[in-house]
Amino acid sequence: MASGTIYRRETPSGASSWVAHATWQEGGKRRQSKRSFRTKKEAQAALTELLAAHQTGTFVAPSRMPLRDFVEPWLAALENQGRKPTTLRGYHRSLDAYVLPRLGDVALQELRASDLDALYAELLRSGGRRGQGLSMTTVHHVHAAMNKMLHDAERKGLVIRNVAKLANAPTLTTARAKGPEMRVWSPDELARFLASIEGNRNEVLFRLMAMTGIRRGEVVALRWSDVELANNRLTVNQAANVIDGEEVVALPKTRRSRRVIDLDPDTVSMLQRHRARQREQFLMLGVSATASDRVFTNEIGEPLRPNSVGQAFRRLVDAVDVPVIRLHDLRHTHATHLLMAGVNVKVVSERLGHSSVSFTLDTYGHVMPGQQAEAAAAAAALLGDRTRR
Repeated sequence: MASGTIYRRETPSGASSWVAHATWQEGGKRRQSKRSFRTKKEAQAALTELLAAHQTGTFVAPSRMPLRDFVEPWLAALENQGRKPTTLRGYHRSLDAYVLPRLGDVALQELRASDLDALYAELLRSGGRRGQGLSMTTVHHVHAAMNKMLHDAERKGLVIRNVAKLANAPTLTTARAKGPEMRVWSPDELARFLASIEGNRNEVLFRLMAMTGIRRGEVVALRWSDVELANNRLTVNQAANVIDGEEVVALPKTRRSRRVIDLDPDTVSMLQRHRARQREQFLMLGVSATASDRVFTNEIGEPLRPNSVGQAFRRLVDAVDVPVIRLHDLRHTHATHLLMAGVNVKVVSERLGHSSVSFTLDTYGHVMPGQQAEAAAAAAALLGDRTRR
């Protein structure tokens, strides 16, 4: 059983502090913990918490290990657990660039929610390389890394609690609301763009993205073995990313991202012609037909780089009279067109591989304003003349 007391301590210079002093028996030896606080109230609260932890069996042995010394072993453990390389890279980037320079020397056990509040506020205000504020999305990702790390530290008994849960961080919903504005093409604008790229070597790739909402990394990693031309559908089984200059192909970002997408007949016909041309080209170059199963490759059969696809799209957009949008906005355009056409939102959500129907509604609800009026009219129609006087 632990016991303790608090007392006031003065230094030769006249400064004073309050000390929470606890003692207990562990392994046949006497152990103790001393922590200094600015006020008596803070010291008493800390001592009460420590004694309660001993009583409930949740006590965490005192440690002065700084935050930076915990990060690398923690990341290595995540890698051993099979975490996706893109997730690990994101954690690395967030911690190395934004957390460790500011909080790396703080003891893991002394980290407070107020420290994280101050960190997030600073990052939002001036956390960029040139002193500009970071986006809410970036700060949210920093918080996600801290939350995961401190959750694991709590689970391993290295900290009393995960203080990230108490911090004031931007939510993903708020971050997205403050993020880059979504821009979509009208059906006429999309048709104009697709007509303008007829004959371009990337024509089928961008047609497929525009007509399915498939993500850039997913289309780059798409294999012919994932495409069932006879059944007018494809299956998204993997996605490609570039990490430290090397392509990494892994499962899509979420379980729902692994999905089957039906194809329209025109897109299927274009894929059939694309496959025939690709085989002919490989034969002329002496490239084995089995060297790459990728649907889209460069001239010599090598996988496309995700960034090169985005650059090619920008060049094509600049050459035609349509509003400038990002490559990812082709996905938004597809979703918007489906909803405008009255396609059930659950079907749209499944087609895009969203985590939930509510996410689809939150993202694209603004393009369905007419459905409210239709719903009101339908409800009134059910009553007919019964309520009229």
